[in-house]
Amino acid sequence: MRILLTGSSGYLGTALLNAILTARPDWDLHITLFSIVPADDMPNAHHLDVRDPDSVKHVMDRAQPDIILHTAALNRSDDAHDLYVTNALGSDLVAREAARRGARLVHISTDVVFDGQRGNYREDDAPNPITPYAVSKADAEKNVLASGANAVLVRTSLLYGFRPLDPRTRSILRGEMRRLYTDELRCPIWVQNLSDAVIELAEMDYRGILNVAGPQSLSRYEFGMKLMDALGGDTSQLIADKSAQGATIRPLDCTLDISRAQRLVKTKLLAVDEVTALHKKK
Repeated sequence: MRILLTGSSGYLGTALLNAILTARPDWDLHITLFSIVPADDMPNAHHLDVRDPDSVKHVMDRAQPDIILHTAALNRSDDAHDLYVTNALGSDLVAREAARRGARLVHISTDVVFDGQRGNYREDDAPNPITPYAVSKADAEKNVLASGANAVLVRTSLLYGFRPLDPRTRSILRGEMRRLYTDELRCPIWVQNLSDAVIELAEMDYRGILNVAGPQSLSRYEFGMKLMDALGGDTSQLIADKSAQGATIRPLDCTLDISRAQRLVKTKLLAVDEVTALHKKK
């Protein structure tokens, strides 16, 4: 089985790479990098610019994948055009190549494709993105679904982990993110859980959208407090704030109904309290 993992140097990509090496050592794994140039002695590592049709085709020709795990994305940029070209159009190129080659595609999406007006969103609820990033990811979903690829679109939430720490938690510990919102609700997911679920879904026949997130709904402030406590940090440095009072419009309640995923995958999707309890025991 030949696997192509895009975005392998990202937080999810790195965790997924390690999970594959542990759980599926027999897979013929190929990875892609963008900001890092693969060394000459890394024949299964490829430079990929998802914005470039020639780059996408070249990598697909070299890797000849049976399964594509598409985690590559741009999520931190003030340039709406860059976000759109990378996420929406780049995912379209990847999905069309997957369809042309008959490869299975696992595409990573996000809960913020919704406007956050009511929460507990199901797979068949219509997206209504209200930020440039969300628009790029919602249109990526449309493009993947329209491509005809044998694809599962994984809508997920805030990623976190401890070994290594996710970038958001590192920023909180350093005091770079002291103000956390009490009115933005999400379903954070342990990156190891998501990685294991993605591996399962790669080998399944399920097509379409699937919500894969944690079972515990938390505000960003509650989430930050739990992580800070688990890591022995000073919770008093965190400041409770209101997103709705800010100048930037952001979705408030993007919680997901994960009942379908809980029935479908064997991976037990753990609550934040369960994961932090495991961390404290180590």
